[in-house]
Amino acid sequence: MSERVKSVILVGPGNLVVKEISVPDVTPPAHRVRMMACGICGSDVRYLAGENPWSLHTVGKNLASPPNMVLGHEIAGIVEANGVSKRVAILAYRACGRCRACLSGRENICASVEHLGHGAGWGTREYYPGGMAEEFEVWDGFSYEIPDTISFEEATFLDGLAVAIHACDRAGVVQGSRVAVLGLGPIGMLAAQVARDRGAEHVMACDTTALPVELARELGFESAAQSDGHAMFRRAERESKQFDAVIDTVGAQETVEAAFALLAPGGVISLLAVHEGHIELDAMRLSAERYVTTSANSPYRDFQRA
Repeated sequence: MSERVKSVILVGPGNLVVKEISVPDVTPPAHRVRMMACGICGSDVRYLAGENPWSLHTVGKNLASPPNMVLGHEIAGIVEANGVSKRVAILAYRACGRCRACLSGRENICASVEHLGHGAGWGTREYYPGGMAEEFEVWDGFSYEIPDTISFEEATFLDGLAVAIHACDRAGVVQGSRVAVLGLGPIGMLAAQVARDRGAEHVMACDTTALPVELARELGFESAAQSDGHAMFRRAERESKQFDAVIDTVGAQETVEAAFALLAPGGVISLLAVHEGHIELDAMRLSAERYVTTSANSPYRDFQRA
């Protein structure tokens, strides 16, 4: 194993560097992983811009991130154990196991996690662990062996797929559901596929740009449409109140309005993105037992399901 490894480090907002550092340790028992692929999550981009998406989604505050974070939490690599190489994907956070959230099986909203690539839960240290490094440490029990039929690059999507599974759970997506997905970034695209896999009767998908809409159509979502927030709202009014579940990966005023316009009586909006600021809502949108929930991260079991 290398004494020092190249790592992608967020020194501070807007300041990203590649440099060699010693591998930051994690709470033992732990083992070393040789990184083979690491995804760039939308949250990494938000960290670069000076936000803290983990704290916004999980504890409801935009806490300052520490300096010198090694980014990366969508990770696949190789573990060497007893002379045997194993191809693995990484569950990138470890919850405290003691708080009320953890004891109720909701590790995803534990406020005391250690999280690779997020700077959370580590106390104060010179460098904070992450997956964008040639080698890194991970806690024992948080590496999942993957078959040769799944590439390392494909395995980096397991983290996002777990998030999409959890979002569909929060929205109550089951066989026969009619589902709308607003925003077709990686998580939205995965959520649409999870809904279809569960036997959704119809999945409508929207995005403001052409490429994700084209990709969605290639995946068989023929009703995928390109529209900005206001056009999305007008389309929603035309298709009014047809959908049992709306998964909103954007969380803007326009998409929330469109989501309510689409929502059938008794339907659920699952918000995957929360931002600082206010959203105005006509209280009558909540009539007939329509409701809004949020979806943050994913519990351990959803990574295994992914």
